[in-house]
Amino acid sequence: MRSMYKGVLGFGLVSIPIQLYKAFDEERIEMHWVHTACGTRVRYQKICPVCEMVLGPEDMTKAVPLPDGRYVPLTVESESIADVDHTITILNFHPLQDVDPAFYQQSYWVKPQAGGHKPYRLLVETMDSVGQVALAQMMLRSKSRLAVVRPFNHAVLMLHGMHYPESLRAEGAEIGGPSVTISDAERDMAVRLIEQMTGPFIPEQYPNQERQRLLEEIERLMPSARTPTLPRQASEEVMDLMAQLRESVVRKTKTGQNVS
Repeated sequence: MRSMYKGVLGFGLVSIPIQLYKAFDEERIEMHWVHTACGTRVRYQKICPVCEMVLGPEDMTKAVPLPDGRYVPLTVESESIADVDHTITILNFHPLQDVDPAFYQQSYWVKPQAGGHKPYRLLVETMDSVGQVALAQMMLRSKSRLAVVRPFNHAVLMLHGMHYPESLRAEGAEIGGPSVTISDAERDMAVRLIEQMTGPFIPEQYPNQERQRLLEEIERLMPSARTPTLPRQASEEVMDLMAQLRESVVRKTKTGQNVS
């Protein structure tokens, strides 16, 4: 696994050097748009419609749009301010059930580094024994983030990135519709149905069947796979290389003949 974050987990006055690793693989299968006629991958270019020119990375900068249509350009310094702090600071502890899953984002494995194994193990076992999880503040990918740090399988820490509460769309609370009258018989029947469908949560019982069907379809279509046509510029570069190699061979041959 490739580490995507290296820093310190701050627990009071205790600092635990850690690294973060993505806990889940991407479920989506990588795909690209290709030209149907020749099978070549389609390229996307960044074009300025005013100057009518293709832009490179050195020609662009990030900017924040204003309601009146203007943009506030950000300098390199203002973009990199958030990269300074690499400390995950534990703010409070809460029962896991108090943290609404609606706020969860990505999940990461938290791996201790040299000198941090003992405090890491202490934090895992203590949180596990008291049934609490840690609410933390961190910088991740240049953005301030909330996170929940919790023990997983009694042996390792897992970190869940979280949305800030102001990111929750308030209008969602209104889409449940008006209140209605539900009879006791209807409620009892619903309870019985839920009880019949209740069981232990075993993740392996719920594989991604859509992904599996797509993989099977890709395998079925494998014999029809096409080699993309090289762009003209690339073809010319290959021909130039061949010409250079051929000329080198000729010159080397002539040099050998002259020596003899």
